Amino acid sequence: MPGILPRPLTTACCACKQTTLIFIRFIGQIGFYVPMFGETEYDPIRQFSSVGIEEQLDALGRAVDAGKIRYTGLSNETPYGVMKSIQIAERASRRPRIVSVQNSYSLLCRTFDSGMAECCHHESLLAYSPLAMGILSGKYFLPDGGSAHARLNLFKGRYSEADSRYNLSNNIIKAASMEYLHIAGKYAFVLRHPLVASAVFGATTLWQLREVLDAMKVELTSEIIGDINKIHGRFPNPCP
Repeated sequence: MPGILPRPLTTACCACKQTTLIFIRFIGQIGFYVPMFGETEYDPIRQFSSVGIEEQLDALGRAVDAGKIRYTGLSNETPYGVMKSIQIAERASRRPRIVSVQNSYSLLCRTFDSGMAECCHHESLLAYSPLAMGILSGKYFLPDGGSAHARLNLFKGRYSEADSRYNLSNNIIKAASMEYLHIAGKYAFVLRHPLVASAVFGATTLWQLREVLDAMKVELTSEIIGDINKIHGRFPNPCP
């Protein structure tokens, strides 16, 4: 397989975003097959051949040296992928250090706490989908199924059907979501995690943005955390 040439891709990405620098570049599933988006078990048959981690990190290192990237991180990773990447990066000074991991984390998806949390004690988590693609807002369970502009309605067949982690016809997902509707501080639950450095929010309106900002001021009581853990005990990670 030909070597990775990061400069054209990175330059195009910068031009698209009208910037000259990508502050942190995340690489998804660096060289490995990763069971995710509804798949819960590793299938060795699906392991594919890919560009090696060494070559990918070398390419990112050249992009850092060229001033196109400041930091590098991983996305949708497993404990093995994180630790292997860190190990390989530390073998050569030309390779950038992994500073963050971008994985899903929400009341419906707490798989990060099993294994990944220990790996990310020094590599912080950038949590995405803190409302599980908006499912925790309850809008998709309204009689009209929510706004036509809501993410899962805009991209039907991509996120919410079949074996997707966001399958709205899954009774367990619906039952867990309805339980969590009574919990205050769904955003705050994500932000309170000691290993979460920040979170990725998909706010499309001002009131949604205000809700996110207000969550930074919410302090979850031990009673609320207890209620959350009781629900989690009955419905553990329905959106893995």
